Amino acid sequence: MGVHVFVVDKFSLPVHIHRGFCGVKNPHSEIARLSLYADLGNIRIGDIVFFYQRRIDEARLERGFRGVFRVVSEPFFDPSDVDYGENVVRGKCPHCSNPYSEKIKRGNRETAECPKCRAKLELSKHILPNRVLIKPLEYYEKPVDDNTAYINHTDPGVLWTMLFRKIYGRGRERSVSPILPEECEKLLRLIRRVNNNKTADLDFKPYTPSQMEPLRIDLGQGPRVSYEDVLIAWMTRNIDKNPPVLGDIVPREELEFFGNQVLYGIGGEKVDFLCLHKKNDKRYKATVIEVKKDKVGRDAVEKIADYSYWIAQLSTANLPYPVEKFEVQPVLIGFEFPRKAVSAIERMEERKFEIPYAKAPCKVTVRKPILVKYTVERGLVKFDIVRLGSLLGYL
Repeated sequence: MGVHVFVVDKFSLPVHIHRGFCGVKNPHSEIARLSLYADLGNIRIGDIVFFYQRRIDEARLERGFRGVFRVVSEPFFDPSDVDYGENVVRGKCPHCSNPYSEKIKRGNRETAECPKCRAKLELSKHILPNRVLIKPLEYYEKPVDDNTAYINHTDPGVLWTMLFRKIYGRGRERSVSPILPEECEKLLRLIRRVNNNKTADLDFKPYTPSQMEPLRIDLGQGPRVSYEDVLIAWMTRNIDKNPPVLGDIVPREELEFFGNQVLYGIGGEKVDFLCLHKKNDKRYKATVIEVKKDKVGRDAVEKIADYSYWIAQLSTANLPYPVEKFEVQPVLIGFEFPRKAVSAIERMEERKFEIPYAKAPCKVTVRKPILVKYTVERGLVKFDIVRLGSLLGYL
């Protein structure tokens, strides 16, 4: 079961919670749209949803994390407008019916316009045609404000993946982000505490989509993809289905968490794709996948040394049980493997280090990278493990 946080504001929140859906933007830019499709690809029926209400002009205690809801559909596209009271979430431009979301212009005063017809649009009526249906699981009236979520340490754990985006600054937030299982548990504890464990009644009137067009990912005719986000979007949709080769690296029966563009550093450092493994009810391994549509260069190899320590901490620090031993398995996916990168990989050995937690230290082993070559043919992707001794054919 995955957990996701959708970013909303005071205008879109009432429509989402009362009409039973999460809506996200439909960017005019193809690469931005593919990145968003990758984000939505993490979502499965039965997953949990929180909303994060960002600030417009509300007081601190009137915004923050809200919930709790459950996903009841696959992601889809629907251009219909949905309203609740005076609030409206649009599915298209009201002037030209363009399905792409409004373009925000920032200056002394924010304005919005249609990216196609350039007509002025209302900032309060967002165009959000990419959607997923939800239903209330436990609805609470009061939100968890930022101070309670990030600064108050009377509840154990830290919302690291959300905090990294907040610290890094405006523009780092995503319309939807996957969060770790332990972050979900913390949010549940906080929202119940803020509301004294009392749920509230919700005027729930789920809307019926006019169409539920699946969000399609076009891998192209090959042999390479046009953008890395195409491969990442494919992975978010398929990693838990035991796909050939990748299913051997990340067995479905061990998969506890998966997500794309996971931040691990204050400066916005992130990994393309993170999978967490669980065995005998305990987390024991993180598989970190870096994706290159063309060549896997030395920069991807050097990045392993940077992320290993911090991903190991991110994966173990907030668990409710001690982890004495942990593994980090780097995976590099690409179309080509240049000789310099291969030489660097050949010189790499397993690395060990210790995280000196106060209660019990964690011994971490960073495994030798697994190299995976991808090829696309007639809209289908194929993966092959690359053996270092047989790399001449790929150089």
